[in-house]
Amino acid sequence: MSAPVLDVRNLSVDYVSTQGLVHVVDDVSLTLRRGEVHGLVGESGCGKSTLARSLLRVLGPPAVISGGQVLLEGVDLMAMSARQLDAVRWVRMAIVFQGAIDALNPVLRIEEQLVDALAAHGVRDAHEASERAKKLLDRVSLPRRVLTAYPHELSGGMRQRVVIAMALALEPQVLLMDEPTTALDVVVQAEILDELDRLRRDMGFAVLLVSHDLPLMLERCDRISVMYAGRVVESGPVDAFRGLPSHPYAKHLLGHPYAQHLLQSFPRLDGPRTISRALEGSPPSLHAPPPGCRFHPRCPAALPVCKVEAPKPTELAVDHVAACHLATQPLSLAPPERGDGQG
Repeated sequence: MSAPVLDVRNLSVDYVSTQGLVHVVDDVSLTLRRGEVHGLVGESGCGKSTLARSLLRVLGPPAVISGGQVLLEGVDLMAMSARQLDAVRWVRMAIVFQGAIDALNPVLRIEEQLVDALAAHGVRDAHEASERAKKLLDRVSLPRRVLTAYPHELSGGMRQRVVIAMALALEPQVLLMDEPTTALDVVVQAEILDELDRLRRDMGFAVLLVSHDLPLMLERCDRISVMYAGRVVESGPVDAFRGLPSHPYAKHLLGHPYAQHLLQSFPRLDGPRTISRALEGSPPSLHAPPPGCRFHPRCPAALPVCKVEAPKPTELAVDHVAACHLATQPLSLAPPERGDGQG
C-alpha cells in the first residue's frame, strides 16, 4: 500500500446564510494514493463538489473552510498564503470543473487559453508556449486545428478534452475531476475516461473523480468514498463495494429483504432481470440535519440508536471503513419467515 500523495483530515466547509452557518462538508477525511483513481460518490447536494473545490481553496463566498487539513505530500495547503498556493495550483494539483463550456473563455481561441495558462506559470516564450499547446492537444488526441477554434465551435467531448489538456499542462501529481462527463453521451463519456486512464498510466498522476454514478465508479476506480449529507459514510477498495455488507446507503446488502440502497437504483445490462428501486425520501436539509445518523429517516434497517447517536467510523477490513451502527452488529441475510406455516 503506497503512501498517500493527498491526505484530507477532518475537513469542514460551511456556507454563510441568512439562517446561519450550513455545514456542507462535515469533518471529512480521505486519502489519495499515487497513481490511483479514488471515486467520491453521492447524491446531488451531498457536498462532493464543495469538497473537491475546497481542496485547492478555489471556493468563493459565502463558503468558508472552517477546519481541517489538506496535506499534499505532507504540506498543509490550508496553512499556505495566496502566493504559496499559486505555486501549487495547476503545477502540483489541478482541477477539471463540471461543464467544460463554463470553464473556457467564450471569446478566446483555444490556443490563447492554453498559452495564457502556461504563461501564468512561467512559460514566457511565445514560441515555446505555442509548441507546448500543440503537444497538449496531441496528448489528449485532438487535431491541432482545434487551436484556432472558439469553444462554441467544438463538440462537448472536444471541449472536455481541451479542459483536461489544460489541467495537465504542467504535469500535476493530483487531478481533481468534478463530474467531468455528466453532460456527455455514454459513448463520448467512455472515450474520455479511456483517454484519462491512458494519460494516468503514462504520466503517473492520481485522480479524485467526483460523480453521482456508482456503477461508473465500480468500473473505473481503485477506491471509493461515499458521501451523504456532508459526511463520508463509507470508504474502501472498489472490491469491497461489490458484495460485503456495511452501510445500507452505500452497499449492496447481498439480498437483504428490506434493503433499498444506492446500487439497487441502477438498472443492470447483464445478469438476471430485477426491478430497480429508487431510494425513497429525500436527503435532509443541511440547515437542520436529523440527529444521530443522518441517513436514519430513509434507512429501512435503522436501529433505535441510529436516531440519537451519530455512528463513528468502524474499520471493517484493511482500508475499509464505514460509519454505521449496523457495521458493528451481525447482519442477517436470510429472508423473513413466512406466516402461513410454509416458512
